[in-house]
Amino acid sequence: MQAEHWESLSDNKIRCLLCPNKCILSPGQNGLCYSRGNRNGVHYSLVYGLPAIIAQDTIEKSPLYHFYPGISAFSIATSGCNLSCQFCQNWQYSQTGPENVKNFILSPEEVIKKAKKFSIQSINFFYTEPTIYFEYVKAIARLAKKEKLKTVCVTAGYINDKPLGELIELIDAFVFGLKGFDENFYQKYIGCGLEHIKRSLKQLAESKNRIWFEIVNLLVPTLNDNMSTVTEMCSWLAEEVGVNVPLHFTRFEPKHILSELPPTPISTIKKAYSIAKSAGIKHVYIGNLPGHDESNTMCPGCGKTVIERLNFSIIKNIVKRGKCPFCQYQIEGVWV
Repeated sequence: MQAEHWESLSDNKIRCLLCPNKCILSPGQNGLCYSRGNRNGVHYSLVYGLPAIIAQDTIEKSPLYHFYPGISAFSIATSGCNLSCQFCQNWQYSQTGPENVKNFILSPEEVIKKAKKFSIQSINFFYTEPTIYFEYVKAIARLAKKEKLKTVCVTAGYINDKPLGELIELIDAFVFGLKGFDENFYQKYIGCGLEHIKRSLKQLAESKNRIWFEIVNLLVPTLNDNMSTVTEMCSWLAEEVGVNVPLHFTRFEPKHILSELPPTPISTIKKAYSIAKSAGIKHVYIGNLPGHDESNTMCPGCGKTVIERLNFSIIKNIVKRGKCPFCQYQIEGVWV
């Protein structure tokens, strides 16, 4: 499949314009993302229709807590990524190309057909970065709209403004992985700069169609868990993104290059939770810690629990058309 967002250069070279890496590729070369390449002066997606991961999940696994709670999701991902997170949970797929993993062959039409066959209500572009299989995402999302299926992108936000704008027009909800809030951390452990990530986040927040999104921050011990940085991040989010956007703090589990680090202490996550609440963010959650009350949704109006969760499942949901049944407060989100 010929790629979108690129330009021709001299000597049959091309420049990819999908993400800020802006790879310049000679014929036969692939991009840093492993998923796009120059073939005889034409830029191609190398992963279109070749997902490496397919799974049936609940929407909460994304994590999305305020978007049609409890609906099922057909999760799909290809190999490759335009970042190099040293703590990636799915590095076996993200840090390589399609030639090195087992792929399924699924056209966009077949993805929709499978979702409908099993009465699944949403398509989640999850587990690896959807930016790098941009054309596949768009094709599936267009078909999903026709079939009244929801679509969700779980992204780190390292994408140029124009292609992100195109996704915002097609996708129903986003989960934005804000990896930290320190430039040095981003450069050393993520492989990009923080400022562009902040710009993408603001583009979502300022979108004309008021697209729903939630933010997730993985707290990695000794690397991005400084509470002064967490305070700075929460203050910025409250002011620039809005207090109504849910924020999820998730626990780090040792993976990939950083496998020698310990899991995030529970006390660290609880401190971050308190800081976010003090910053005025209405809905703050704790993830990867089953059984904690902070995974439940509390009404900002009366403080009562309106959605109870365990792991990635809904135990009880008494929200009615987005309203708290106790005080009628309109809870932010997209509800059944």
